[in-house]
Amino acid sequence: MDFATLPEKIATGRLGVALSRFLPATPIWEREWDVCCVLDGCRLDLMREVAAAGHDALPEPERVGSLWSVGSQSAEWMDRTFSPAYREVMSRTAYVTGNPFSSQPCEHLLVTSDDVLPLTSDDFAVFHEAWRDDWVDDDISTIPPESLTDAVIAIWREREELNVDRIIVHYMQPHAPFRSRAEWFFGSADIEHWGQFTDGDGDQDDLDLADLSPEEREALEAIAEAEAEAEDDGNSMNDPWLRLRDGDLSFDAVWGAYRDNLEWVLDDVSRLLANCDGTVAMTSDHGNGLGEFGVWSHPPGAPIPALRRVPWVVREGRNRDTCDPALPNAIREERTTTDDVGSRLEALGYR
Repeated sequence: MDFATLPEKIATGRLGVALSRFLPATPIWEREWDVCCVLDGCRLDLMREVAAAGHDALPEPERVGSLWSVGSQSAEWMDRTFSPAYREVMSRTAYVTGNPFSSQPCEHLLVTSDDVLPLTSDDFAVFHEAWRDDWVDDDISTIPPESLTDAVIAIWREREELNVDRIIVHYMQPHAPFRSRAEWFFGSADIEHWGQFTDGDGDQDDLDLADLSPEEREALEAIAEAEAEAEDDGNSMNDPWLRLRDGDLSFDAVWGAYRDNLEWVLDDVSRLLANCDGTVAMTSDHGNGLGEFGVWSHPPGAPIPALRRVPWVVREGRNRDTCDPALPNAIREERTTTDDVGSRLEALGYR
């Protein structure tokens, strides 16, 4: 047994999944907001660094707070954020998402239930999977933030007609691929398996195995060996965190590209703030591991602060009508269909 890799296997294995359920976690529903911007894969220290540089979407760095996320990976976050316990508030919420995990059952993840994913239009007042229509395969394969922001502004301005009280918008940035380093990525993204974690070896960090009793070491060794089948299968070439782990990329290069992706999405959040009256929150579904406890990237069920302690920022939007986007066709068509059904029921005396 190689104890050097044990912390990672504990953090990402069955024990990690069990421990993650006991971590303090704050569902976004417990905070006050009108529009909640989920910036996929954003570390807290990255957000504070960009705030210190003076980005106009952010306050001073000391006002960049945090909360403990309900997950360490997008599907896990969706599963717990949109659980049946929140059905009532979800029925008055619009969810605009660029993350393709919204359409996947994800039975392969130990951390997800059978009750939530895939999401459907029945779960929300408005459900718009922007990635279906606005995904691009140009220099990099992703969904840029602009179309999501357009959808949010249009929905917010027609929220009364749409029976919407709140909007969650799930941007894909600062998650890779990075716009400034297109050469690091190749081919089209596999949308059907977007963002899934590929396991691999890591280095020990902050976990002192000498503190464990012989019985505890034996139990952990058994757990680690049970997880050993999850080996790196060579599909990590598009994951910059695993390439950083392996020495293929430098920290400065990866961090700089990661920061540029955050600035990309924050530039568009600035546009949202200038076109929506209301309280706008910024947070993330998870962070990214940089070797803490031997963990890199964002495996599901990982109970470590680097992945679970995410930013929480609140700003007040002021509508200055700097743009006038239309509702996406998919939402207009859905509304028309609903209105037609309603008028027919009313004609029959049911409303």
